Amino acid sequence: MKIAIVGAAYTGMAAARYFKSQGHEVRVTTTRADRAAELGAVAHQVVITKGSDVAGMKTLIDGVDAVVLTMAGGLGFKDGKPYMDPVAYRDSYVGTADGLIDALASAPKLRQIVFCSSLNAYGDAHGVSPVLETTPPNAASPTAQVFIETEQKLAALGTDALRIANFRTGTIYGPGREHRNEFRHIAGKQIPFDGKSDAMLIHRDDVVRGIAFAIEKQLSGLFNLFNDLPENKEDFFARVAKREGLEPVIWLGVVKGPKGVSNARIKGAGFTFADPVGAREGDDLLAP
Repeated sequence: MKIAIVGAAYTGMAAARYFKSQGHEVRVTTTRADRAAELGAVAHQVVITKGSDVAGMKTLIDGVDAVVLTMAGGLGFKDGKPYMDPVAYRDSYVGTADGLIDALASAPKLRQIVFCSSLNAYGDAHGVSPVLETTPPNAASPTAQVFIETEQKLAALGTDALRIANFRTGTIYGPGREHRNEFRHIAGKQIPFDGKSDAMLIHRDDVVRGIAFAIEKQLSGLFNLFNDLPENKEDFFARVAKREGLEPVIWLGVVKGPKGVSNARIKGAGFTFADPVGAREGDDLLAP
């Protein structure tokens, strides 16, 4: 199978490595020429392009069977400090969807698109619980709205012949992004988010496994993709803080989050998690 991956950073690179190990022909994108050699080790072809560049997308998806969208972007630098550029952020997602749509004629064999969106799309889900894939989202920010718009553009492409799976993923952890490493950035600080909202985490390799599952089963529709950890953010991070000897987070609750989000639909389709409760954060779950 020929698989194209748009965005080969943390999750996308792991997906490329996995699919290549399974004997598939893998193509990836990057916007940085200095990553071409690194990505060449996990992919058969590296295309240096933005997702919104139609010519680059045509090159990427020419003759492929599946397209995987794991892009992340919008990070810029101002006065030597990183910041989120809303225009670049929108281009990374909505622009990529538009670029793919305009390039589709180059992929007559395309049968599956998988987009890794975010559970942030729900916002506070209007206070509804449980939160299912049918629950109307209530995006709390322009960045969350970008996920919704990208999902909608892709979903509109779906036919019996072309299946579209939109995964709303939880916060991704894994090797190099262990809980303690991610928590150090916020330990002891006041943050605006809702500590009573669900933790909603997922191992990087379970995301990759979910992508492979979607391609194998030809999934179509919207799926919440996060593990079975039962804690809310406040309790989970308090446990990590105690374990690591760090100061707890002060949750201000200004930005409300969803409560009672369900992952029953993806499990009902037959998917199982390799790390269901976040206990294998440093493990490579895709190793032979």
